[in-house]
Amino acid sequence: MRNNMKIPDAIVLLDSLGDLQSDNTRPILVCGSHCGGNQELAKHVKNCHVKAVFLNNAGVGKNEAGIRGLSHYEAENILACAVDHNSAEIGIARDTWESGTISHSNTLAEELGIEIGNSVQEAVAKIIKIIKPDSPTQKSKNHTSLNRDNNSSKDLKQQTQTQIDGVSITVTDSITFLNKNNSGEIVVCGSHGGLSAGEYAQKHHVKAVFFNDAGIGKNNAGVKSLESLCDAGILACTVDCMSAEIFNGKDVLENGIITVCNQLAKDQNIKEKMTVKEALNCI
Repeated sequence: MRNNMKIPDAIVLLDSLGDLQSDNTRPILVCGSHCGGNQELAKHVKNCHVKAVFLNNAGVGKNEAGIRGLSHYEAENILACAVDHNSAEIGIARDTWESGTISHSNTLAEELGIEIGNSVQEAVAKIIKIIKPDSPTQKSKNHTSLNRDNNSSKDLKQQTQTQIDGVSITVTDSITFLNKNNSGEIVVCGSHGGLSAGEYAQKHHVKAVFFNDAGIGKNNAGVKSLESLCDAGILACTVDCMSAEIFNGKDVLENGIITVCNQLAKDQNIKEKMTVKEALNCI
């Protein structure tokens, strides 16, 4: 069944949760993003009319942060599953769909017969006739809820500015929370270092960026953006997913241990096993 099931109309494929829009009409989201997160993120996904989501377990990592979203999605009545980071490339929705194997799930998924070891396609086949798009009435209610949660959305995209030995640093839980005002900044974020995250770093023209390696995973997907960022003139490093929680920029800054550096970072004498703070002192 793997690799040969046509993508049903009920499914939306997105490399990043940052690309999910409130006008989405497809109830099943297959996404390259990690399965971390918090209640605000889960509410955002619900307000985008998603009823089931498949994400990457990001190596599970410190304090199981890579699958922390499962309970938050359940609280919003969203069926959620995480796929093994060695089965599908993080940041690549198509690979999640074609090759992802379920490693973790919430109770809503289990109740509908989804089992650990199922492929994403097998899991979708079990729910495709049950998970339906919102009715026009429900969409209207969700739109009202989305407007009401505007302040929550702002909190979700929070950034913190701090200084390390006189160097200004922007800390945020996700690279997708950046905006045009972050151009030229040094960013420490809780995102994985995959291709989709790297695209956001390039889009906002940051000077340097520190990511979580998300367990590195299939085809080195968790660190795959570093080379292209080097080509774009952006210094980039990842930290061990066991040293800092994914989707926790503050933890990356305070406790992150470097695992991979691009050439621009190496040129500044940044090395593996340095702390992030030690690496920042090299920039």
